[in-house]
Amino acid sequence: MGRVYTFDTGETGKFWFGSQPTSDLLEFGNDESESRVRVCVYFEELKEHKKKVENLKKKFQERFNISYKVFMKVMNKKGYMSSSSDKQTQTKKWSKMCREASLIELGDKIVKALKNKQDDLYIEGEI
Repeated sequence: MGRVYTFDTGETGKFWFGSQPTSDLLEFGNDESESRVRVCVYFEELKEHKKKVENLKKKFQERFNISYKVFMKVMNKKGYMSSSSDKQTQTKKWSKMCREASLIELGDKIVKALKNKQDDLYIEGEI
């Protein structure tokens, strides 16, 4: 379940349901549409995007005291990390972690696609 995005290279993915807005695409590119989200990410900005993703990963580590990479391994294996008795606080923290991780994951995919394509990248996402 979720909204789909498609790169012009053919790669597709889904926004994280419940934690990731379609507007995350605008963190990396410029909207070129009125009715659907169609974003252009310029190849000439690859270095800036790489730096942005690395900064997001660093902030994730500082904010949550766990690396993005470890968080993703745990999440993909277990789904939810908390065994704490304070479920409400842990759920809020988990939601924040998922929100930030979803942006990092999208950024990683965009950087990889730009490297492979060696040209501007066009992405369409469902609203």
